[in-house]
Amino acid sequence: MGKIAQQYLEVHPWKIVESGFHEKEAIVSESLFSLSNEYMGVRGFFDEGYIKDTLIGTYYNGLYEIPQDIRRSHYKGISDKMHYMVNAANIFYTRIYLNDEILVFNPNDISHFERSLDFKTGEMVRSYQVKDLFKITFKRLLDMKTQVLSHQMIHITPLQYQGPLSIDFGIDFDTNHWGKPGYWKVVQTNKHGILGETSTNQLLYVSFQLSSHVSYESSMSFEHKCLKETISFNLTGDVYIEKNIVSIVDKEKIKDIKHFEQEAQDVYKTASYAITYASNQKFYEAYFAQNDIIIKGDEKNQQGIRYCLFQLVNTYQGVSEKNNIGAKGLTGEAYSGHAFWDSETYCLPVYLFTNPKAARNLLMFRYNTLEQARKRAMELDCAGACYPIATLNGDEACDLWQHASLQFQPTSAVAYAIWHYVKNTKDTDFLLNYGFEMLLEIARFFASRGQYNQDQTKFGYYGVMGPDEFQMMVNHNAYTNLLAKKSMTYFLEVYETYQNEPVIDQVIRKLKLKKTEISDMKEKCEKMYMPFDQQTRLFEQHEGFFDLPHIDIHQIPVTDFPLYAHWSYDRIYRNDMIKQPDVLMFLFLYNQSYDLEIKKANYDYYEPKTIHESSLSPSIHSILASELGYKDEALNFFGFATRMDLDDYNRNTKEGLHLTSIAAAWVNIVYGFGGLRSDGEMLKLAPYCPKHWENYEFKFHYFNANIKVYVDHEKIELELDQDLEEPILIYEEVYYFKKGKAIIHVDR
Repeated sequence: MGKIAQQYLEVHPWKIVESGFHEKEAIVSESLFSLSNEYMGVRGFFDEGYIKDTLIGTYYNGLYEIPQDIRRSHYKGISDKMHYMVNAANIFYTRIYLNDEILVFNPNDISHFERSLDFKTGEMVRSYQVKDLFKITFKRLLDMKTQVLSHQMIHITPLQYQGPLSIDFGIDFDTNHWGKPGYWKVVQTNKHGILGETSTNQLLYVSFQLSSHVSYESSMSFEHKCLKETISFNLTGDVYIEKNIVSIVDKEKIKDIKHFEQEAQDVYKTASYAITYASNQKFYEAYFAQNDIIIKGDEKNQQGIRYCLFQLVNTYQGVSEKNNIGAKGLTGEAYSGHAFWDSETYCLPVYLFTNPKAARNLLMFRYNTLEQARKRAMELDCAGACYPIATLNGDEACDLWQHASLQFQPTSAVAYAIWHYVKNTKDTDFLLNYGFEMLLEIARFFASRGQYNQDQTKFGYYGVMGPDEFQMMVNHNAYTNLLAKKSMTYFLEVYETYQNEPVIDQVIRKLKLKKTEISDMKEKCEKMYMPFDQQTRLFEQHEGFFDLPHIDIHQIPVTDFPLYAHWSYDRIYRNDMIKQPDVLMFLFLYNQSYDLEIKKANYDYYEPKTIHESSLSPSIHSILASELGYKDEALNFFGFATRMDLDDYNRNTKEGLHLTSIAAAWVNIVYGFGGLRSDGEMLKLAPYCPKHWENYEFKFHYFNANIKVYVDHEKIELELDQDLEEPILIYEEVYYFKKGKAIIHVDR
């Protein structure tokens, strides 16, 4: 991989720390020091303002806008119903005045700068000295339990200045999105808060309360969509000022500020910085006790994987089945907050083996948006349901037709995720009441979208784009063909097994499923074409791929990355360069269906052609490299996965964190070094310890038991909190585990 680390943060096992202000990385730091709690997210911008470029961002899950200048397409099937997560109110708005001079953050006027983010508390702390006048410290918390609640704490220590100081604390709805103002309309204000509204008629109420141990004069004002409380005091000693904030998103269109004010006041009764700090401490202690990954002998990857775990639980813990996981989470405006098929293929495995309820809720999001998927299929002249490539609310939001109309990875990923979830939980209640209906509509879509060749011997998909987005409008993409077949096959299996169940019969009647559809799907599955060469053991990524002009990706200058920003759009499609795993992706998803010879042949052929322009790419390659014995290569890829953002490998962390890639880092260590496989007849483990590590351990939940796996160079230890109902295959031997510790010695 031609990617170079840009490390400037200190290495620490439980924090990220910036010592000294790194001006060139200022906006990158705003992303890295982001806080989220699934309900909302705040970038690590400067409360007091910054003299240079900044991306002030506060985002709420599911709160979206539509473009102000929609361009309607005259072509059927071209999606033009754009929507995006909108930048909301700046809840940490602060301005400091000294003798009527505003003290925004200016690198030329400060010293002793330090910023940290603690994984054990979720507290972000930033401090510096203003000339020789005073030291100021800003602290932030988002409450992980009472998710409408957030806090700001300011601590000022006088140095060579004592005298009057004024500070504006506020809620500012005059925010920009994509550099443009005017998205929010202020509906009502009062002394305590402000009620804003989007053009999509969604409401956001934000209020705040101040407190301090020192006496101060106070006045309220409202201008330019900003509600401010100005406090004035004499700085003679240490001053602490606490700001408690309540944010309430409402989609019921209750335009009565008193309603929200009462709800906020109920929260304030038990709200304080100290209470949330203690509550968060307990939350993260419990979370890491259940999910921590420990690496001995590699401090950088230890920090990297813990940062991934921290940001992952901040982004999604399965509180609501109305939420999904955006590619950038709640940390930036790139990808518009949209969820992609990453949710099912990269994120769901993490929750499946750490928080099965959250995994179920991710799937429930797809069930709750099934009607929109049906409408999308109709727009594409197909039957059934086609899930969007990008969405917040279930509607297709991708405005690139070649992605929105040609990529069916989200649809097959939903079917795969249902299969994967039910297989590893035996949650037949979900399968019967929700999963079956989705599977039926997905199978119908794939049956209707595919076509036979002219002599009717081969069925497949023409004019598609597979996971490798550097190839467009191709025929018989191997991934698309295989996943479509798997989707229909799984539906047929569920149908045959449960067709006499009353709830299934009800769905069959409601959707008017015909016997001819069943026979039609069976025939199409039997004739599904897979471009495979028996002699070379290679799957051809799509028809004609082997004849594409070759490009040596190692000769591409580093300055050309990202390619989308530096190459003409059509140039990207005219060679055999691969953006991210395509054939290798299905060899991972259905790993146990293929022998090692096939995996090796395809890895050796496709990896050298892969540019890893997608942040999701390194993890899959690391997992397969581990399986093939390419252990140094696997560890190298793993470093990219855990530190993708911390070291800004793709030079785009400033746009927001790569949240789904952060999930992939967990998959990387557990499926890669841990050798977990969850697609076979039984769960499989084949761990090894990278040679530069002393040992490592990870934890996962499987059916009724919590399992801790410790791995060093001589043995593995499994510790269970209960007798395990299901067997586990370890190094090809079947084990039944009881509560307690089991040691397996290995020679690897």
